[in-house]
Amino acid sequence: MPLRLHRNVYASESVPEGWAPNRGATLKYPVRNRAVLRELRRLRSGQWKKVIKNGDLGEVHYFEHKSGAVAGVKFFPRTVIS
Repeated sequence: MPLRLHRNVYASESVPEGWAPNRGATLKYPVRNRAVLRELRRLRSGQWKKVIKNGDLGEVHYFEHKSGAVAGVKFFPRTVIS
């Protein structure tokens, strides 16, 4: 699983232009998968968190370093049920 380091979620080009996170809709927890954590620490040593942010157009899932750098950014668009 190759991960790339980015300065923020928008720089990853995975998040659509105009996406904005909802206030108070962020989950952060430690990375539990040891293989993923090993790969993240290969990119940049230190503390990493798994982050899920809910926004107006969908959710963004990524790993965040204590410096603010991000890796593994994925965007999940909100599905509209009609």
